[in-house]
Amino acid sequence: MRKSTLTKTESTVQDTVAATASDEIAALAYQLWNERGCPAGSPDEDWFRAEAELNNRSEAAAAA
Repeated sequence: MRKSTLTKTESTVQDTVAATASDEIAALAYQLWNERGCPAGSPDEDWFRAEAELNNRSEAAAAA
């Protein structure tokens, strides 16, 4: 097993970035769910769509 070489600060930064990304995905997923009329069930549909849209935006920004 490989020993982690991250410092405590680096680990905290990674955790913060991950939490921020999750918050952004959740906010967009909620918006998408609202736009679909707030249907019951299938929350994964909105989550995965939001995740994909945010990834596409990041890739487009990086390419620009």
